[in-house]
Amino acid sequence: MLKKRIDQKPSETALFAALRRTIANKEFKSGKLGPDDLAEYFLPPHFRFFLKFKRIRGKIKNKLNGLLPGLNEYMIARTAFFDRLFLDALKNKTPQIVLLGAGYDSRAYRFAKLNQGTRIFELDAPPTQDRKKKCIRKAQIDISENVTFVPINFNQESIKNKLEKAGYKHDQNTLFIWEGVSYYLELESVETTLEFVRQASHEETFIGFDYTTSISDDNMDNFYGVREFTQAMNHHHANEELMFSIDDSKTASFLEQRGLKIVSHLDNKEIERTFLLDENGSQIGQITGHFRFVLASANIQET
Repeated sequence: MLKKRIDQKPSETALFAALRRTIANKEFKSGKLGPDDLAEYFLPPHFRFFLKFKRIRGKIKNKLNGLLPGLNEYMIARTAFFDRLFLDALKNKTPQIVLLGAGYDSRAYRFAKLNQGTRIFELDAPPTQDRKKKCIRKAQIDISENVTFVPINFNQESIKNKLEKAGYKHDQNTLFIWEGVSYYLELESVETTLEFVRQASHEETFIGFDYTTSISDDNMDNFYGVREFTQAMNHHHANEELMFSIDDSKTASFLEQRGLKIVSHLDNKEIERTFLLDENGSQIGQITGHFRFVLASANIQET
């Protein structure tokens, strides 16, 4: 039975993700290390004011790093990874992109001029989604007719039913982006989501998502920032606790048992080497060590 979790206010973790993306954008002046130039519009006005000042940004960044080591760097890498998937889908004229737990994702707006007809479905809890739409309107950002907002409680409502009512087409290939969500869900909700991707999708459908690997308490100190991350989340974000993880050695089998096949899979070191190199080829830092990226396809054709 699903644990009853009803989001009654906008997500705090989504807001802090927007804060980190804003700091990265101002620090690295766009480019691959800070591309989200719309993230600041989802922050409260006083945040946006103080972030104009380099010294204050530095203090905020250091405080965030002290509390959650490696998470600023992880947000930079995560944004780059999912930007790449999103842009590839637009380039290939993928008919549909589904954002599962969109938060303050700005890709539909940052890349609007590159969209040649791809339908984008943004799924999220109503409080977060309502606040997002208010922020977009206030910033006078155009919302394309290709974008459809779908309010949902992932632990209690059917993705299938919600998407069908919103106009999702089962017979069209689709990119599912599941960014910053899986670890907040119960196993049953994760399995329901993956089952929907497997059963209801065109054979060229893909799902890209991040997750946390399972780490025992005895082994936690071998992974950069993980103990601090776990303690901070338990203390400061008890209403958004981490519930789901996959053992590193079982990721492929976990997905195969659910009808999905790994296309690419990056551990923490591979993420750093791929997404955290500056223009001189130097690595800018480490990510919190338990995060992973995966891209998987619907494994329809059996061999």
